[in-house]
Amino acid sequence: MLFRAYDLTIDSDIDLQLPAAKGKADIVLKEAQFTLPKLYQTLIYRKGVRAQFGENESCIFLHWPELANFKMTGGKVLEYEKLTDDEDVFRLFTLSEALGMVLFQRNLFLLHGSAVQVGAKATVFIGRPGAGKSTTLSAFAQQEHAILSDDLTAIWFDAVGQPFVLPGFPQVKIWESAVDNLGFDKNLLQPAFEGHNKFLYQQPLSVFPTALVPLHQIIILQRPYSQKVGKLKLIESPIELFRHFPLPPRLLEGAALQRHFEDCIRLIKAVNILKMRRPRNFNLLKKWVKQQVASAEG
Repeated sequence: MLFRAYDLTIDSDIDLQLPAAKGKADIVLKEAQFTLPKLYQTLIYRKGVRAQFGENESCIFLHWPELANFKMTGGKVLEYEKLTDDEDVFRLFTLSEALGMVLFQRNLFLLHGSAVQVGAKATVFIGRPGAGKSTTLSAFAQQEHAILSDDLTAIWFDAVGQPFVLPGFPQVKIWESAVDNLGFDKNLLQPAFEGHNKFLYQQPLSVFPTALVPLHQIIILQRPYSQKVGKLKLIESPIELFRHFPLPPRLLEGAALQRHFEDCIRLIKAVNILKMRRPRNFNLLKKWVKQQVASAEG
């Protein structure tokens, strides 16, 4: 089966429940048997499970105890060993950090954040856990702005250094409080399979872009009463964006660290990176979304 995500065609032996694709595969996802190398604990948790990470000269490995093992090779092959019978949970783990490591091997710039298309351009929301990235994205989605990514955002630079967001897949995980306060119909939503009180909203494919979206800005969501607001300075960008790298920091060593640093500088030279307070409540969030849309389209 062929699927489309992050402007790439994935040839998968399992149903990823993503937009269908045609043509030649960029990534092959298949079941295999392999031996894990020495593993290290990460700070990545999903469904209450802590990920373990390992690597050798050519491959990256990810181990989720009792759920899955993954092996990523050359940005082209993603092999897996399934350790759970729950297909929905396994798909969640496949489409999160495992696919993210393949994107990393393809030299894309990655952020732990959500992205939305407003007008012709993309805005990315990043922030510490609980900052409201997915809730903010869902507020835009409720107003029919295209979801580009939730949780993992991939950015590509063209020959002159202009950044573009690669459309991931048209879905967002929403907390129940956001469902109730933003006007989503709970009867039309699916469980998010993360072990939290979250729902999965699937945006219609008619809204989802088929091409890369120029990046307009990156917003770092701060607490409602935070004094740390304003435009990020050039010298601050590598340290700040390093905090929002979605994969094990051990990957950013040697040439990879240098590339990450250079991409941070290219980003801040091309677009604004802003620290902004998140709205205090859902009514203010709705007003804030309208302000952001007016600003982007003005």
